[in-house]
Amino acid sequence: MNIEGNRITAEAGKVFRRKIDGMLFSEEIYLGLTYYLNDVKLETPIQETPDDFEEIDIEIQTEEIS
Repeated sequence: MNIEGNRITAEAGKVFRRKIDGMLFSEEIYLGLTYYLNDVKLETPIQETPDDFEEIDIEIQTEEIS
């Protein structure tokens, strides 16, 4: 994981998953406030930190075209 200010980027071939609810994100995130978890509005927004996310491998499924 590379951290530059409020921007985090995952290693090649990985994406981010938010630990608290399992939501998947791309390989790049701009950290800010979270207002919703599991489609439920929070009473008080949560400030995201790099520790709130984990890197996971991208699973790419391809289909051969004949």
